[in-house]
Amino acid sequence: MPRAELLDTYFWLRDAPEDEPRYNIAPTDPVLAVGPDRAEVVRWGIEGAKGGLFNLRAETALSKPYYRSMLLSQRVLVPASHFYEWRKFGKQRLPVAVSRADGKFLNLAALRGRWQGEPAATILTTTPNADIEALHNRMPVVLSDEDAATWALEELSLRHLAEFLKPCPDGWLRLAPASPLVNDVHNEGRELLDPQSRPPQHQLELMPRD
Repeated sequence: MPRAELLDTYFWLRDAPEDEPRYNIAPTDPVLAVGPDRAEVVRWGIEGAKGGLFNLRAETALSKPYYRSMLLSQRVLVPASHFYEWRKFGKQRLPVAVSRADGKFLNLAALRGRWQGEPAATILTTTPNADIEALHNRMPVVLSDEDAATWALEELSLRHLAEFLKPCPDGWLRLAPASPLVNDVHNEGRELLDPQSRPPQHQLELMPRD
């Protein structure tokens, strides 16, 4: 997200970093985290019981005291143009780019934590809506623009927070085939969103019929 658009979208920010566009972000990579007072680039993945915790189940965040404390006081947003899921077709995994149907940026609900003493973030997940359920049994918590502002800025009870930690409405997301180049984390660039950009000698029907 360009810095000017970032400041316009998250109106409470006084400043924000200028981040280069990236199209293949993987766990442990830097992500942009928007909090109540600043936006910063942090590591994707906080310290967890079994190593890096990249995604955190909403049910766990609400039930475990350690994460409940973070949920009450360390909420952030991770803006994204899209995220990827994969469609299984035989032995192949075909990437699908998931974005907002209205073309605006996704507000992914996240928590700010630490990794080896440095700031980090983990993205909250919930059960899938009808758009995603054929692809995966979980999805990121995606907030509307109004709910995103409330999430970041207001003091909320756990009961109120639980209302946010649900799948976004059906039809709110747009799914489009992406390039199989996404399957290699070393690949980068806008061509990853072009389903016609394929690895050499890679021939697949990108959105095969059932």
